[in-house]
Order: sequence, then structure tokens, then C-alpha cells
Amino acid sequence: MIVDLLLYNSHFANNPTVTAVILGVIGAVFSLSGAMLYNDHKKLIKRGIQVNGTVISIERERSNKDSTVLNYPVISYRTLQNELITKKHNIGISRYSYKEGDSVNVVYDRTDNSLFTLNDASSKSVPFAFVLLGLTLLVAAIIIFIVKAG
Repeated sequence: MIVDLLLYNSHFANNPTVTAVILGVIGAVFSLSGAMLYNDHKKLIKRGIQVNGTVISIERERSNKDSTVLNYPVISYRTLQNELITKKHNIGISRYSYKEGDSVNVVYDRTDNSLFTLNDASSKSVPFAFVLLGLTLLVAAIIIFIVKAG
């Protein structure tokens, strides 16, 4: 949708400064979101409590009719106080290697038992992918601004 707007709307297509600003803002949002995800994950891994959990199901969500379907594992785990928590993971990816019944390494917050992350490759790599995409958009915005507007 945003790409269509940038490429096919004559106002944006003819104004590289506006295009550069929009790409820059989108890039900044992606970069900041990725940095926040990474920071939250890192804090939980460092200060959280590690337990075993189980994948109860995989929820598939589509943000709009044209987007890729994202898979979010629903995880069940017991806290040290023997409280059963079942919650959907906040990071969804298009291809999850998890299946229902799989055992996972869960790290949950000491003060909020329902706040958790998985100690797996996806939980570590998705924030970096957001930052990388954001930085790529920022660089593209700078190039467009320098080459086209300058």
C-alpha cells in the first residue's frame, strides 16, 4: 500500500523530497521497533526466569489481504510458583519450525509472569531483521534525497 502510494501517486512520484521523508520515517519506525524488541528480549534473557514450555498451538494471522501470513506459537509454561501461563508469543514469522507439542525454552519476567520470550533463534533474529530493514530504508531515503532532490 505504501509502495503503491509512493510509486503511483503523481504528487509523491514527482517530489523526491516527500518520498525521501516518508521512507526515512518508515525506516526510523522499523529501526526503533527492532531496537526495542531486541532490548526487551535481552533484558528478559539476562534477568528472567528460565523454564521449559510447550507449544500448544500455532495462530496464523494476516495483517491485511495482501500480506504474508505470520505464525505465532501459543506457549504454555509453569512458573516457579506453579502457575500455569498460556499465551501467544509476540513475534510471528512466516515459517515457524515449531509444531504443536514441541518443547521450548521460555524465559519469563520475575515481576510479570505473563511477560515472556523464547530463547530461540527467531526471537533473536527478528529484531535484527527489523533494524536492518529500517536502516536500509533510511539509507535509501538519504540517497533519494541527495541524488534526486539535491
